[in-house]
Amino acid sequence: MNFKNIYNTALGLCLAAGMLLTFQSCNEDDVDGAPSITNVRLLDPTKADSSLNAAEPGTLIVIQGQNLGSVMKVYFNDFEATFNAALGSNSNLIVTIPANAPTKAVDAGVSNKIKVQTKGGETTYDFVLSAPMPVLTGLYSEFVKPGGTLVIQGDYFYNIKSVKVGATNLQILSTTVKQITAKMPVTAISDVVTVEGEFGTVKTAFKVNGTEGHMINFDVPATTWGSDVCYGAAAILPATDPGAISGKYSRIKQTKLPATGYADAWVFATCNFDFKLAAGPAAERQFKFEHNIAEPWKAGKYDITITAGGTEYTYAFQPWNSTEFTSTGYQTTGWRTAVIELSEFKSAAGGTIADVSKVSDLKVSFGTPDVAIASFNGSVDNFRIVKK
Repeated sequence: MNFKNIYNTALGLCLAAGMLLTFQSCNEDDVDGAPSITNVRLLDPTKADSSLNAAEPGTLIVIQGQNLGSVMKVYFNDFEATFNAALGSNSNLIVTIPANAPTKAVDAGVSNKIKVQTKGGETTYDFVLSAPMPVLTGLYSEFVKPGGTLVIQGDYFYNIKSVKVGATNLQILSTTVKQITAKMPVTAISDVVTVEGEFGTVKTAFKVNGTEGHMINFDVPATTWGSDVCYGAAAILPATDPGAISGKYSRIKQTKLPATGYADAWVFATCNFDFKLAAGPAAERQFKFEHNIAEPWKAGKYDITITAGGTEYTYAFQPWNSTEFTSTGYQTTGWRTAVIELSEFKSAAGGTIADVSKVSDLKVSFGTPDVAIASFNGSVDNFRIVKK
């Protein structure tokens, strides 16, 4: 190769390198220029044309603007978010609003801004983090005596304004994000519970102290001849007993319980009784009852058997049998409502109840077939099948 060719080749490489450097420099200028935010939208492509000025923590959004390619940090109300920069571009940044980012509900002085820091600088954008509506998951006990304490469980209980049973305002005793306690009126009442907060209102789907779907409650006869139950010698205590929650109830309070799967003193049942339950499949129903376990429970179970259409469906209630209560045992704080999906009741073949209106019997039998129990103090009441 002669000198002229070498010169031309070297000159071409230099020019190419210069052009590449020039292009890279321009590109870096584009990326590292002062950032700006012009819009925020949902990631959902069907809503790509929408604009947001507010969203709840946990929402996946797209921040749109200019010079966002060199993003280093993103903040919502000064709370730093994690993100994958590889999913973004110079004009779009995909990020999930942190679930723990503060809202007005927990800090009235929040900035209500998105802040983005890039290699080219910092920019902010007015954006409100909406506090989620309150969520009501249930009551610790769905039966509460007059003057007793109603315990409401859920989440996002921010700035609660009122708690009502029907139209009756209750005195609020305490509130946390996940629990509210309120005092029931001194006169008996049964109605829906309503919680009103700054960010929304929620209601129970059932009535506190309700009577829907009752099968055995020891007050209304569950036999055609007027007895509370058909058979079984389990103790039934009077409504005047200090431990009662809503009329008569059954209790096993005993020491040195023998290892046995059946004892008549631990059983109560009906005999082919029409409970007049509404038709519907198990998937649409729940089985509920109140229980009061006064001391740690570590062995034994309540076998609950429902007969429907001539087939028996059984569920073993043994809440102590979980990692949560392995060492301490299971114990309640007074009366507590057990909520069991009716579809958890299985026949010997593994089937579930097809039509609740065909239910004709309920048997509850405590047993401890594997081990003797030194002491047990458990009360039960208000067995019922209700709509979800």
